Amino acid sequence: MSAGVVMLMFVICLILAIPISISLCIACVLPSAFDASFTASATYIVRAMFNALNSFPMLAVPMFILSGIIMAKGGISRRLFNLFSYLIGKRTAGLPCAVVITCLFYGAISGSGVATVAAVGSMTLPILLDLGYDKKFCVAIIAVAGSLGVIIPPSIPFIMYGLASGESVRDLFMAGVIPGCLVALLLMGYAVL
Repeated sequence: MSAGVVMLMFVICLILAIPISISLCIACVLPSAFDASFTASATYIVRAMFNALNSFPMLAVPMFILSGIIMAKGGISRRLFNLFSYLIGKRTAGLPCAVVITCLFYGAISGSGVATVAAVGSMTLPILLDLGYDKKFCVAIIAVAGSLGVIIPPSIPFIMYGLASGESVRDLFMAGVIPGCLVALLLMGYAVL
C-alpha cells in the first residue's frame, strides 16, 4: 500500500471531523488489516510505543508540561515580574526589560516558549499598554522574549532533537546558554533605545 493511500485515509478522517490523534492511528493501523506486507502493523506500533516509553529523556517532556501548569496556577510569572520590575522598573525602559528577564527565567524553568509567551504575555501586556507603550512594540518584545524558552536550557525542543539525532542533550543545553543570554541582552538594549 502506497504512502499516498495512507495520506488519503488521513485526510478523509480529518474531513469527517475525527480528532487528529485518532486519525493518525487509523491511517497507520488500518492499512495493515488489508495488506499483510504493510510495515506498520498493530504489533509493530504497540512495540514502538512501549520502546518509546522506556526512554529516560522522554520523561522530561511531561514533567516540563506539569511544571508549567503548576507555575501557571501558582502565579510564579507574576512573582518573577514583580521582582524584576522592582529591581529595574525605575530605569529607562525598565518594565520592558523586566518582561525580557521574566521571560528568560520563566522559559528556563518551563522549557517551553509557547508556555512562556502565554503566561508572561497575558499578565504583562495590559500593564505595558496602560503605561503608554506602543502595542506593536509590546507584543513583539513579549513574543521574541518568550521564544527564549526554546533556546535557554532546559528546553523541550533540545531534548527532542537530542533524542532524534543522537546528539548529547547536555551539549545542546550548554550550547544554548550564551545565545539565549545574548538575545536577551540585545532585546533589552533595543527596548532602551
